[in-house]
Amino acid sequence: MRLAFLSLFLLATPVAVQAQTPVAPVAAEQPVDPALLAKAQPIAALILPDGTMEKMMGPMMDSMTKMPIREFLKVGGIDPERAEGLGEGTMEEMMAILDPNFRKRMDVIVNTMMPAMGRFMGRYEPDMRAGMAEAFAYRYNATELDQIAAFLKTPTGAKFGEGFMQLATDPHYIGRMQKIMPDMMKAMPEIMQSSQAELAKLPKPRTYKDLTKAERDRLTALLGADTQKAN
Repeated sequence: MRLAFLSLFLLATPVAVQAQTPVAPVAAEQPVDPALLAKAQPIAALILPDGTMEKMMGPMMDSMTKMPIREFLKVGGIDPERAEGLGEGTMEEMMAILDPNFRKRMDVIVNTMMPAMGRFMGRYEPDMRAGMAEAFAYRYNATELDQIAAFLKTPTGAKFGEGFMQLATDPHYIGRMQKIMPDMMKAMPEIMQSSQAELAKLPKPRTYKDLTKAERDRLTALLGADTQKAN
């Protein structure tokens, strides 16, 4: 089973790295017109019907096992040059040698753990639909929402809407994204340099010791910390 857990670790690596990467603060929610929201809600319901997350989990994991190990390692933070020296072997191919029952173990995980994960995520589908509806109401006007809704009521539109979220797990799409990964890793140093030069011109952030008493009190209040202990 340790090999199966290794597989899960490798699959989780991109998520873990993303969680550790600083992201820009989420912009405050913008108010939406209730009338537009009413038009957007049925659209969100068609695009994200109940059970969507559970349907996505199994295919997503299975397709990722077919990704070359070196691409996993690059996303996980290994030196791209070192990773580039590795072969094209996939995790599935490597694990098949180390564990002849790897496929069976993966089937168990896909058929048990991933549906459980999908059911867990499914509990939040109402919130996801609500957020999607609000986003649609904010981005589209009444005429546009009516046109989108009319399209989704057609047989083609219904098929498109119901399967839209699952496109991210389609092997055709994932395969193309995997091919982009090596070029993206090579381009990252240049991409980062474009901002580093400008960031270097800015003063360094202040430390806690640089703050005034009022600023320290404000900071600890925002953090919900005890001012006396912080000082």
